[in-house]
Order: sequence, then C-alpha cells, then structure tokens
Amino acid sequence: IIHRPASALKELLENSPDAGSTSIQVTVKDGSMKLLQIQDNGCGICKEDLPLLAERFTTSKLTTFSDLSKLTTYGFRGEALASISHVAHAAHLTVIMKTKSRNCAWKAAYVDGGLVLSKAGYTPDQKAWAGKNGTTITVYMFYDTPTRLSALRSSSEEYA
Repeated sequence: IIHRPASALKELLENSPDAGSTSIQVTVKDGSMKLLQIQDNGCGICKEDLPLLAERFTTSKLTTFSDLSKLTTYGFRGEALASISHVAHAAHLTVIMKTKSRNCAWKAAYVDGGLVLSKAGYTPDQKAWAGKNGTTITVYMFYDTPTRLSALRSSSEEYA
C-alpha cells in the first residue's frame, strides 16, 4: 500500500479528519523521503489500542459487521500504519497520542507491524510522555528498503 512518500503522506493525512481534527500540521524533510510527521488535534488514540495500532487488518472504527455500511471515514482496513511500519527505519514509526480523558500523552514505537519491545523478550514499550490532545505520527521512511529507496526519484519529482 505504501510505495512512495506521497502515498504515506496521503494515508496519514486521512487519519486526521477521521479523528475529528480541526488543525493538522505537516513536517517533511527531503520530500518526506527522510522525515514525515503529521500532528493533529483530533480525539487521539486510546492507550489500550497502542499494541494493535500498526498490525495489519486491525481497526477501532468497526465493532460489528453492520458498522461497515455506516462508515463515513477515509480509512478502516488497518493497512496504512502497518505498511508504513515495514518501510520505516527500525523503530522509527513513532506515535504520540493524548485523549482528552488522559492526564498525559503516551508514546509508542513500531517496527514490522508491532510495538517495539523495551528489551528482548519483555513487554511492549509504551511510555508516558508530554503532549497535547491529538496524535503525532513521525516516520523516517524507506530506510530498511534500499531497493525501493533507490527506485524513487528526487524529492522534488516525487510530488510533481
């Protein structure tokens, strides 16, 4: 699903209106081939959802099959973050999120579809963090896929 920096940007941007955001800030470095960051003021992601956030085919938008016919969101298949976690620099898909009901934000890092473990064989690492209501997703793209990186055009041509 994520073949180019522009497709990662599109997928991440679509999460923000789905979360009810009224403000979205985008930061890119080298046409997002090195850094892509999306920060919004949406509802945030529940801390309880962090372990599944970058797993394929997981979503918090559906609870029953009939919910599928009522969806008005851009995404629901749970593929974007999973795909991005496979092309990002090791442990460099990071998510900082805060819901209004929480006193602090939480930060988690993902690689290959799963939460990064704090130490080999231990529990997944989620850290209390300073942050505003909403979600910040930071990705260092295509580091672990040199073939794909070499196939990309220059950063200015990728978005032309």
